Amino acid sequence: MPALIARVRRWYGRLLDGDVRAGRVALGLLFALTVVLGVLPLLLPYGWPPSALVLPLVVGGMVLRRGQLLVLVCAALAGSGLGAVVQDPRGVRWGVTVVLAATGATVLTANRFRHRLGLRGTQGDSMLLELAEHNRTLARLPERLLDWHFDSALAPAGGASFSGDFLLCAHRPEEDLLELLLVDVSGKGSRAAARSTHLSGAFGMLLGRVPPEAFLPAANDHLVRMGWEDDFATAVHLALHPATGRYRLFNAGHPPPVRFCRRNGWLPSEHGGPALGLVPGAPYPAVEGRLAHGDSLLLFSDGLVEVPGRDLDEGVTRLLTAAEPEVRTHLPQQQAVRGAAHRLVAAVAQDVADDRTLVLVRRLRTAADHRNGV
Repeated sequence: MPALIARVRRWYGRLLDGDVRAGRVALGLLFALTVVLGVLPLLLPYGWPPSALVLPLVVGGMVLRRGQLLVLVCAALAGSGLGAVVQDPRGVRWGVTVVLAATGATVLTANRFRHRLGLRGTQGDSMLLELAEHNRTLARLPERLLDWHFDSALAPAGGASFSGDFLLCAHRPEEDLLELLLVDVSGKGSRAAARSTHLSGAFGMLLGRVPPEAFLPAANDHLVRMGWEDDFATAVHLALHPATGRYRLFNAGHPPPVRFCRRNGWLPSEHGGPALGLVPGAPYPAVEGRLAHGDSLLLFSDGLVEVPGRDLDEGVTRLLTAAEPEVRTHLPQQQAVRGAAHRLVAAVAQDVADDRTLVLVRRLRTAADHRNGV
């Protein structure tokens, strides 16, 4: 029995890889199943539903080539039509045949797209899930770094696995440099998610491999060369030196990050250059600053603060009002609480039909600060 299971697995693997012989075997098996399912309603008119013919069509749509699937669809329609003529010429059997025809047209259409990609079975789903997991790996922030705490939340529109927003992180300890990149691709839905997936791979190859001041110009050149009509991306790039708290912000048409100063409250940063992909050779000047112990930096996408028909500043104010209790919480270095970013997204923009991303960078207070009441 284990040997048989192993052989079936090997055959199924060859089938998904496009092996011609495995495909013929699959067609033969499904054709035989179609014949059986077409005959059973004639032999057992009250015990076997004619609609069962839809099963081989669904399976065939996932694993067969287009020509093979067309043969299977014709066989199913012929079996259903023959049963209607022989058994129930004016009854519901013709309705079943119509449903089978609609199902066949649907699986043929879906099979066409799978065939263009060279994917069969659940290969496409597996590839997309693996790609989504890879993107999450690229976005993983350090769990513990000196006296710093990092928290992020990415909420795609509609609860999908892919988003028009993406986050990248690169850490170079030997240079005391941590880089974070938040990108928002224009548009919504699957088109924006596809562009986002492409850019996350391209930008992931650049981030951490070029100097911070050269990253956005290189990313902009890449999008200009792509020649996407009416499409662009906004981005904010943080280059942080954890040992000193000094940082540089580079902005490409993105909502400006906001710094929380323990002594002075919220301090917005300046706007930078244009969105990526619009202006060849555009400059992206740096905004420099330093986060002291107890200070925080908030990076976010416009989906978190943008409300149709309202001013953007109103949404930013709503976000900062919700975030202030979180950043004012006096936490010692050993007691950083996770989940603040997810709580803020849920509080500010839970039911928004847009991608929402938030990154919270905190430099925790030292034990000496707590003892001195600073």
